[in-house]
Amino acid sequence: MTTHEIFMLTAFVSTGIFLMQFIMSVFFGGFDIDVDGDANADFDLGSFFSFKGMVHFLIGFGWTKVLFPDDGWYTFAIAVVVGLVFMIALFYSYLLAFRLQNLRKPERADALVGRVGRIYINEGDGRYTIFVERDGAERELDVVSESGRTDYKTDERVTIERYAQNKYYIA
Repeated sequence: MTTHEIFMLTAFVSTGIFLMQFIMSVFFGGFDIDVDGDANADFDLGSFFSFKGMVHFLIGFGWTKVLFPDDGWYTFAIAVVVGLVFMIALFYSYLLAFRLQNLRKPERADALVGRVGRIYINEGDGRYTIFVERDGAERELDVVSESGRTDYKTDERVTIERYAQNKYYIA
């Protein structure tokens, strides 16, 4: 087997693995195995030199060597640089995706008026804690009954009627 055939095989196999990973993540969603139980995402040298990083390096390296079949040292150097560029692009795309995933979308306090929540705790005297969708997640919110009603039950749905003086009011 010639070196050109080896690099062509490397390019085809790594591209095939990449396409399988891409198709699986698009149609079946991404899946991660978390060994130590942490929910934290860390980007370090281990993330850079991962299986996907190796696949991206081999795609760039292999296809560069297929397109430039000369056996000179400079084609190997160019292939290594292109492979590293592919790895760096993958690394930065992961960083960008991680930032977008954790991007909070804070809402103004008065934007909750008209939103429906459910009673969580009856604190007495017409004061309640409700669960309401806020900032892209379900959050607890202290509210006051404008009518003084004290008989709301847990999980009963209520609508936030108004916001005034740093207080939310329900009917």
